[in-house]
Amino acid sequence: MKRLAWLLITALFSGPILGQTAINKSHQAGISFLYHNDSLKRLDFQTGLISCLSNNRWVAYDSLPELPILFRQHAHPQPTVLQTADTTIINFSGSGVVYFMRRNGKVERHDRTYFSGYNFGALKYFDGQKLWSLGGYGLWRVTDLALYYDSELREWERQFMTPNIVEGFGDGFYSVLGPQQLRMVVSSRTEFNGTEVTFSVYDVDLANRTYRYVGAPVVDLNLLNNQDQLGLSTWNGEWNLVFERNKMLLGSLVENRLIETPISNTQSLPFDGMNGVLVHPQGVLIIETASTATNDHVKITRTSVEELLQNPENIELGPIYEENWIHQIRSKLKLIAALIIGIGGLTVLIVRYQRARPVSEQLFAQALSTPQKMLFTHLMLLTPDQSITTLELNQIIGIDEKTWDNQRKIRSNTIHELEEKGMKFLGVPSFIERLTNEDDRRLRRYRIKAELRDDLISVLKYV
Repeated sequence: MKRLAWLLITALFSGPILGQTAINKSHQAGISFLYHNDSLKRLDFQTGLISCLSNNRWVAYDSLPELPILFRQHAHPQPTVLQTADTTIINFSGSGVVYFMRRNGKVERHDRTYFSGYNFGALKYFDGQKLWSLGGYGLWRVTDLALYYDSELREWERQFMTPNIVEGFGDGFYSVLGPQQLRMVVSSRTEFNGTEVTFSVYDVDLANRTYRYVGAPVVDLNLLNNQDQLGLSTWNGEWNLVFERNKMLLGSLVENRLIETPISNTQSLPFDGMNGVLVHPQGVLIIETASTATNDHVKITRTSVEELLQNPENIELGPIYEENWIHQIRSKLKLIAALIIGIGGLTVLIVRYQRARPVSEQLFAQALSTPQKMLFTHLMLLTPDQSITTLELNQIIGIDEKTWDNQRKIRSNTIHELEEKGMKFLGVPSFIERLTNEDDRRLRRYRIKAELRDDLISVLKYV
């Protein structure tokens, strides 16, 4: 009998996939919902009860494997149910516990693990032979782990992937490209407790043990939240049902399409035990619960992803992601456009400056008194290494016959006013340099500052 039971357990984890693989991610701690043997079932790992929906009431009919209360609380966060036509597996975010449900509805724990807290937000994938847990966060870090459940050892093993995704990833969804090949959109944090989040698209090849960066999402949606998603992936469809702001979206990373469905607000949420959407290997259930004083019933609409895709009221929202090569070209185009705009703006400023410059130069020349014009002209006509003495300056502005005190005052006022007008009309700061005479430090020499001569030379034609 033990050998027969072991063969049955092994077959559940090694048989081929028949039809679709449905994935339901619960947002309730320790409670999962699934469609099994033509009935809706609720598995409550906190209370240990299995219930089925009768009318609009949950009726307990069996119990889950008995576990210590403390272990129940820590090992059973938000569950993920993965179903094929002949296999039902229940695993948990942040835990290594693995359950399976038999065809007769009996639930059994399969693993022998006691670890938890290291894979919150990890993506769950069942390839028909192995259950995979990809990425996730815990122990103060975000990881890029590719873990698979070894059904013989009943433990999780690590498969090393290349290249490493240093920042790790989690909280996303994927589409199946082929056997053990996924395309996933995930989020990463530059710091574990930080608020800065980046979103990326990767291809995962579990057979060849590789990650490959594909691109980045272009949709502005808060859909990378592991607790608010319910997904459906198949060998040939790879569509996900994504719930966002009271809307149900259909997303395929294979076709790179995002579609908004007309599903109503009361229904556009993962099934919570009362209302919502539940996927299973044969299709999709849209469930509504109504309760009045005289009537208790549940309305269940049976449909499929194909039917949802063909709804004429659907709205195409565009691609989910932009491939890296397109992003690089777009980035370069943006840089080129920015350079063109910058150069164009600079050209406009230069033209405006050149047009405004002669007017400013004329106004400057008109504002100068006769002594100031003579002094400015004389200083500008000197070579850069020449200068004039105080006596020469007095002669130029015609004050050489005045008293020494008057000469000093008039000389100082003339130079000061000349420089003020240069600043006012030309934007040129103090441009006359005072030099101390090497032979007699009581005497001064004057000249135009060398670094400002080019800014003033064009003014001569107006003086």
